[in-house]
Amino acid sequence: MKTNPLMQFAASAARRIYLPSKIRIRQWGALPAPRGPTVLITNHQHVDEGEIVFARTFLKHPHIPIIAVNSRRTFETGFFAARLPWTAPLTRRLNPTGLWLRCGLLPIENHLHSRALISLAEEVRAKHGDLPLESILPDDVLAKLDLSGRRLADLWTPAYFARAQETVKLANLKQPYRREALENFRATMTADIALVVERVREGATFYVTPEGDFSHDGRMRPMRNGLTEAVLPVAEPWLCAIAYDPFRGRRLSMLYRVVPPANRDDLGTSLAAARAVTTSALLATFLCSIDRPFTAEDALANVCAQLAALPPNVFADPELRSDPDAVVTEALTVLVRLRMLAADGARYRLTETRADARFPHVADMVTFQRNMLEETLAAAARLA
Repeated sequence: MKTNPLMQFAASAARRIYLPSKIRIRQWGALPAPRGPTVLITNHQHVDEGEIVFARTFLKHPHIPIIAVNSRRTFETGFFAARLPWTAPLTRRLNPTGLWLRCGLLPIENHLHSRALISLAEEVRAKHGDLPLESILPDDVLAKLDLSGRRLADLWTPAYFARAQETVKLANLKQPYRREALENFRATMTADIALVVERVREGATFYVTPEGDFSHDGRMRPMRNGLTEAVLPVAEPWLCAIAYDPFRGRRLSMLYRVVPPANRDDLGTSLAAARAVTTSALLATFLCSIDRPFTAEDALANVCAQLAALPPNVFADPELRSDPDAVVTEALTVLVRLRMLAADGARYRLTETRADARFPHVADMVTFQRNMLEETLAAAARLA
């Protein structure tokens, strides 16, 4: 099933209208047009960035098809019911595959060791029919899930649907179902990658996040290069380097750059080095280096010194370069509002509060920003 341009346009336009209401988005660079097969490689920090970049890239050149991949779990029956329980009466038996394919999303198998029970059940039922659960799982596992005496089809009923979302290790499956699950994983992964390569070879732009998961500490996660390496022989690589400036403004500030890689043989380093240096990153570096109360003037002087020392192959936020006084003052105000800083008269001190609700996977946003800057500068040094 091919992408439907009208559905993709409607979905992208809705995102373009809605997402800027909660995120301030700034972009430098863009993919060329016309262009041939292309892979747009991006780092991963926030849940909304994929929708933002995907939609803006499509709307920039809507005549050029764009695709992305998502976990096969999102293509399974009951996906919406599990994520939006209030829709369950209507969506427990709904399979969203057709919707995703028409919107440019393709499946990728990414759960080798464990999956939701209902996912495994759907696979087994498609091949073997409605078996008793005792035939595929040990009694102790079923007792723990309170599913003893049930059949596969029962998992989609209101009484058992929630319990069926529990994660089960593939190692718990009885034979031959464990062997079949592993064989199916390999076959499905091969087919998924082949489909992506085919679409790209036909001229699509492929948006991919090889890290697979959000950064938890500011440093990029190891890249899972199987899919990217499969596409690169038929596609031109471009980078979408994303940074956030969470200590500025009331809306979350997102900055991203679309650039060709500085070193095609080292895409990870090129991507890390291409991220914008932000006020938050410089200020966080200062905060991590000081163990006493400080003034706004202390913070500004340190940020300006760091800014002046940036190497020429690093991109700094133009707003930071044009008026460091204003952006540092704003950032200190935001940090107080976030309770990461406490104001004692004219002085500030760092508190124990470091979490930011907009990044639920990050325990310490101050250290996160410092780490990202360190990695960016180290990557730029390797490229230089």
